[in-house]
Amino acid sequence: MAWGALAWVACTRSDPELRHGTARDEPLAGVTLRVVDVGARTWPVLLVLHGGPGLDHGYLRPWMDALSERRRLVYVDLRGHGRSSAPPSSEGYSIEAAAEDLHALVLRRHYGQVDVLAHDFGAAVALSLAARHPVAVRKVVLVAPLRDAEQVRAVGARTRETLGEAGQGAIRALSTPQGTLRDPGSLPALVRALGAMWWHRPPSEDTVARLTARTRYRAEADAGFLVAALRWDGRLLAPEVRVPVLVVAGASDRTFLPGECRGLADALPHGRYVALAEAGHLPFVESPGAFRAVVEAFLDPAPRPGRRP
Repeated sequence: MAWGALAWVACTRSDPELRHGTARDEPLAGVTLRVVDVGARTWPVLLVLHGGPGLDHGYLRPWMDALSERRRLVYVDLRGHGRSSAPPSSEGYSIEAAAEDLHALVLRRHYGQVDVLAHDFGAAVALSLAARHPVAVRKVVLVAPLRDAEQVRAVGARTRETLGEAGQGAIRALSTPQGTLRDPGSLPALVRALGAMWWHRPPSEDTVARLTARTRYRAEADAGFLVAALRWDGRLLAPEVRVPVLVVAGASDRTFLPGECRGLADALPHGRYVALAEAGHLPFVESPGAFRAVVEAFLDPAPRPGRRP
């Protein structure tokens, strides 16, 4: 599991989210992506990308759904994740290939120019898409983003420093030697064990249940994209990203530190940085109102006539 058993993991469950969105499979060159639409089809498109690697979009809901008040949200399971098909070989687990999938999806669905919101590992895919296809992307929001391989390598030491030997040992006990989750059903225990690595305050049992009920974990995507993440440096790509980018961090995040998020924002030609107080690695969960406010203000500084306030 990416970040040494600290990345997103989840168990396979039923599809309750489909009651509140329209799901479909989009066949592209080499893979088929699972896509879920939420919001009016006539509104501007916001592609929503999950983190991980290894997870699908399920853990982002219902918190991100609040943004559908003004936009058509298009949740995408990246190649090999969730209910999307896997690439034909391990070489297909690349950040660039995942970005090309998104561009092909935009063209196939005639979305025109889109905005993109991405969490954690998904930020690398979003930046790659914006750099490679600037005409297709209007604005980008990165939430607790992966900046570079240095962060990935640092997570183990940060876990030990933050949680102590016993805390790190509890996480290791849930994981295989390769870093994948031994039993998907132990996800709630992992979410609790992560403690201050992810959370400003301990999550309620309701929050744990909502995070763990919808998402499908796939170890092969986790392992394949971890190799890609260990070669990634967003700062090298940043000068090629010419669109406006908002970087949102949780002030208490101990996984990807706020200073690292600020560093990525500073490297982007049109980067902006916001840290949300009283939030960790999931600011959209711990500070949902503040998160929605800063994202909507960035995407729509002046709401368009005829759109809901």
